[in-house]
Amino acid sequence: MRGLILAMALLALSSGAAQAVEGQKIDCADTDMALNAPDFEITCEDYSNNTALSSAGKLGVEYLKAVSEKREQFIGVVDRRAIGTIYLLRKGLEEDIRGNFPNEELAEWRATGEPVAGFEYAEYSNRRSGSSEEECIAFRRQMTRRNGGGGDAGFGRIVIGIGCTTGDRAGLIETLKLLEAPGD
Repeated sequence: MRGLILAMALLALSSGAAQAVEGQKIDCADTDMALNAPDFEITCEDYSNNTALSSAGKLGVEYLKAVSEKREQFIGVVDRRAIGTIYLLRKGLEEDIRGNFPNEELAEWRATGEPVAGFEYAEYSNRRSGSSEEECIAFRRQMTRRNGGGGDAGFGRIVIGIGCTTGDRAGLIETLKLLEAPGD
C-alpha cells in the first residue's frame, strides 16, 4: 500500500507543474490553498519562473500535494496565476488535465456536468504500472476572465487538480470538499 501511494505522489510531481522548472519547497501557509483533512501529509512547492519576466507579465505556479496512506488517497492541486497583462488560454477540462498532469492515464473519462465544492468536475480511472486500477477525479476552477486582442481569450487564474484512491471514490469526493482554494 505504501508503495502505491508514494508512486501516485511521484507521478503527480512529474506532472505539467514540474515540467518547465524544478519546484522549490514552500510553506503551504504561504499559498492560497489548504486541505483541512486529518491523516494527510501535505507539502507545497513553487514552480514559478521568476527569471522569465517579460514586460507583459509572468506565470505564478504553486502545487499542493496531499497523501493519506490511511485513507488510500492522493490529491494534487495546481494554482496557476497570470501576473500582468498575460492570460491563461481557455481550454476544456480534459485538455487542461492532460496539460497539467501529462502522466495521468484518463481512461473512462466522464465529465459529470455537476460541480463539486464549486469545482468543474469529472471522473476517470487510472491503472498505474504495477498497481491495481484507481478511481480518480479531476477538478478545476477558472477565475478572472481576460480578453486578448480578439475577444474572450482566457483567464487570469486557474486552480486545477486530480485525486486518486484505491478505495471508494465517494470518500475522495468528501476530501475534495475540504480543500480551500481560490474561488471559494
